[in-house]
Amino acid sequence: SATLATSDPRDLAAERDLGFLTGRRIRFVVAPPARIRERLEEVYPREAELEPEAAPRAAPRDPALEAPVARLVAAVLADAVRQGASDVHLEPNEGGMIIRSRVDGILREVMRLPVPAGRAAVRRVKVLARLDVANPLVTQDGRARIRVDGRTVDLRVATAPVARRGEKAVIRLLDPAGLKTGLADLGLLPPELSALERLLGCREGLVLVTGPTGSGKTTTLYAAVQQLRTGRVNIVTVEDPVEYDLAGISQLQVNEAQGLTFPGALRSVLRQDPDIVLVGEIRDAETATIAVQAGLTGHLVLSTLHTNDAPSALVRLRDLGLGNFQLAAVLRGIVAQRLVRRLCPHCAVTVPVEELPPALRPPPAHPATVRRAHGCTECGGQGYRGRLAVPEILLADLALARLIGEGGSPAAVVAAARQGGMRALWESGLARMWDGLTSLDELTRVLGAPDLEGTAPTPPTAGAHILVADDDPGIRRLLRTVLEQEGHTVGEAEDGMAALEQVRSRRPDLVLLDAEMPRLDGFGVLAALRSEPRLAATPVLMLTARAEREVSALDQGAHDFLAKPVAPGALLARVRAALRRARL
Repeated sequence: SATLATSDPRDLAAERDLGFLTGRRIRFVVAPPARIRERLEEVYPREAELEPEAAPRAAPRDPALEAPVARLVAAVLADAVRQGASDVHLEPNEGGMIIRSRVDGILREVMRLPVPAGRAAVRRVKVLARLDVANPLVTQDGRARIRVDGRTVDLRVATAPVARRGEKAVIRLLDPAGLKTGLADLGLLPPELSALERLLGCREGLVLVTGPTGSGKTTTLYAAVQQLRTGRVNIVTVEDPVEYDLAGISQLQVNEAQGLTFPGALRSVLRQDPDIVLVGEIRDAETATIAVQAGLTGHLVLSTLHTNDAPSALVRLRDLGLGNFQLAAVLRGIVAQRLVRRLCPHCAVTVPVEELPPALRPPPAHPATVRRAHGCTECGGQGYRGRLAVPEILLADLALARLIGEGGSPAAVVAAARQGGMRALWESGLARMWDGLTSLDELTRVLGAPDLEGTAPTPPTAGAHILVADDDPGIRRLLRTVLEQEGHTVGEAEDGMAALEQVRSRRPDLVLLDAEMPRLDGFGVLAALRSEPRLAATPVLMLTARAEREVSALDQGAHDFLAKPVAPGALLARVRAALRRARL
């Protein structure tokens, strides 16, 4: 249960909403409004605690800084920094402005503002970043620097006009306190750390880090150059943008508007006698060619590619025009990686190994502590705190280089790399699950559900399009909040006819269907879907406050049944299971 202080214990709607969002039984205790206000002022910062870092301490305060919206933006940013968020999103919607923060890779809704307050919040963010407040019709980028709890945090701000809704702002929070200072801080297992150190011990050649956006590639490269920074080598980086200032390293910022492109900056760097060159990303054939030439002429080049795994990087480089002989000569290794959330040490629950599918159990001689997420006050009810890397490290030894030079297929490269000791992403993830660091649900969310017969994993369950059909707007809002935090796209329908129209036109991956709705109830919608061949397989989860209707729902073709009020953990577990079954 959770105990909350309130001055109005009769607010049953608040009690219901809080119970749904936290998954706990809510118990109200009465407190005077003045005492509640004092406590809120202790927990949430005032404007004086968060201000532009360059603002003179003794200068008189601008009256605009005292405006409620300025204090609101200050509180949102300070709270995001304290939670370890990487980004804050201010997104205009039909009903106002939604503010969300990304913590451990997951977007969480912070609050919703009415339209006037939302527009004022975006303008306040633009003021902090010194952008043109009077021009909301063009994209703008800027930077700012603030202080939170005595430490400096850099902000990278990007704004864009959204058709018919207003202006959107995304704030990237660059907190030096969260920067990994060395390879040992990445959470690698001893064999992985040894393999990566071996790559960084090369005097020349090309080392790549691959993965999708948000997989920690830049963090790994920064940790690598921090370790290589001995004072006896010249390290130069070419980045777009430069996210963190690294002492003792020359960092070049690409500026295409002024003609300084990746290829141009890289050519300039090679005239500055570098030993080690970090290229933020290989985006085109020209950059790839220059990077390879640098690696072949005595420089160690570190860079990134957007590919799903290590062998796919070879395909991408070939697509950019590099020949097999060049790749065989220059490539030293490829590190593919993902980031998974780390289980909260305060509330994770131990799971018997026997509950795992046989193919995912550890070898008999391997000690294992398998755990799952639960949720507590320490982790904000999420069950996770922080993230760790899951790598796939391919070392290009002589045998593998010969295979690459002969134009070997990705499958052949994988087979040869595995003989050399490479572990696939799922195998690295399982090792962390067996050690109790993360959960099977989290591995499935990030890496996709494994094919237990040994082939490639199926697509992950996150990122699905889900339709929520319920005549209660409060229920729709609560369900939407929980599902969007899981990474899904959510549509809404207020009655059965609207739900049926949306399923026919948009073909969602899953439907959450209230049993009792106006115009056409959930059972009517379900019958209509099952009667149309192209929609008959649409997964449906039936929602109702009457548990006795479970049998009827399942008999008429619902995939699962949820009784109201729905606990967030149960909702997400049923959604994941339904999506996995639908994609097998």
